Amino acid sequence: MAQYTTEAIIIGIKNWGEADKIITLLSPERGRIKAVAFGCRRPKSPLAGSLQMFNQVEVQVREGDRLDTIRGCSLIRGYRVMSTDFTAMAYGAFVAETASRLAIENFPQQDMYNRLLEIFAAFGGRNPRVAALAAAYQLLEYSGMQMSYRYCAECNHELAEDGYFSFDLGGALCERCGAERMREPGGYHVLGYGSEVREFILQLLELDWQSKPSFTVSGRTLVAAEALLLGYLHHIFERPLKSLDFIRQIG
Repeated sequence: MAQYTTEAIIIGIKNWGEADKIITLLSPERGRIKAVAFGCRRPKSPLAGSLQMFNQVEVQVREGDRLDTIRGCSLIRGYRVMSTDFTAMAYGAFVAETASRLAIENFPQQDMYNRLLEIFAAFGGRNPRVAALAAAYQLLEYSGMQMSYRYCAECNHELAEDGYFSFDLGGALCERCGAERMREPGGYHVLGYGSEVREFILQLLELDWQSKPSFTVSGRTLVAAEALLLGYLHHIFERPLKSLDFIRQIG
């Protein structure tokens, strides 16, 4: 079997067997990788220290028929706040799980990889809830399943006022097209989409992780933007994100 070396971010960990872990990595050259790390739950394992959630690492991996195997790993960068602050950890897990589900195996993900590094580096200095929301909206832009916000997905009319959002179409609807969809029996899953929500989402998409955000948001608009995002993610993934339970637990 061939062996390769790649930089990667650890975006998922699952215990396996008595002492092993299945690690999900995001690699700029290879996209999503799932690999087993044998014995890494043993305290004396040379892999134990570096194979932690959110770490940026360099891994040596041997290809396998069903799962690759991690043969070696060295830490490039860790994010202390993500391992000591439970709120940051919970929202970071949401970002990581979103990236894991959006990334594609054996397909380069350089842009998503670079953006995720920026996100995790900035996480400690920001409101974790808003940071996670911005991160998920931005990661969608690299996935091929990004949403459209400015123009009606039916008639292509530019949106200026309140309207609707269709999960099935992955885009906004003007008031006339949205109202028509909502009247259809068994029709498209449509959600109200206020102009203030649209402007907030556009601000999140343009958020610069290198500098502090200069905008403020009301609780109502924040909740509406979260509902839109989570509804769309549930629609495309066809199952809920497990990390949401962690967020609910930390309150």
